[in-house]
Amino acid sequence: MCAAKAGAQDLEVSGGWQHATSDFGVDGFNLGAAWFFQPRLAVAAQYDGMWDTSRVGTFEFTSVGAIVAQSHLQDFLVGPRFYFPVHTINDTGTSGRARNRNHKVYRLYPFAEAQFGISHLHQSIQEGILPPATHSDSAFSWMLGGGVDYPLTDHFSARGNVDLLRTHLNASAQSRLRLGLGITYTFGER
Repeated sequence: MCAAKAGAQDLEVSGGWQHATSDFGVDGFNLGAAWFFQPRLAVAAQYDGMWDTSRVGTFEFTSVGAIVAQSHLQDFLVGPRFYFPVHTINDTGTSGRARNRNHKVYRLYPFAEAQFGISHLHQSIQEGILPPATHSDSAFSWMLGGGVDYPLTDHFSARGNVDLLRTHLNASAQSRLRLGLGITYTFGER
């Protein structure tokens, strides 16, 4: 059964691609798990690992050489996920039930989530052949957003989500837009 049809005591695992803005934009993966203690309410936990290696500037203006920045952002977040009632769209583009049997109905399961945890950012800057300058920090972070699940089979769903990730690294706050595409698998009775 897909996550949006999950009953109490069901478990969901998920994974996919993640992108977060800031720090030259970082891309990577997401792994998650959620436990449904009510049919439309779950406690979700996730880990994101995202990286980027960027060359600062297109041209080398110094005799030292190119400047390269490397970033590795990790997030460990836990919090509630609430599913709204199912939204149906038929292949004529209108909401609601299909008017005849030749029309296909698509079911979308929208959700909202709020998660809290810790983020860790490790960055290094290297100019030419000089040794890199590195720094890392871990701090409290929170995320607020939502997404939609589209059932593929009884247990698998495709997931898309958009979140605001607020980190507090290096004693200052940063806002990042976080985009994700992934797959979920829900363990549970039919």
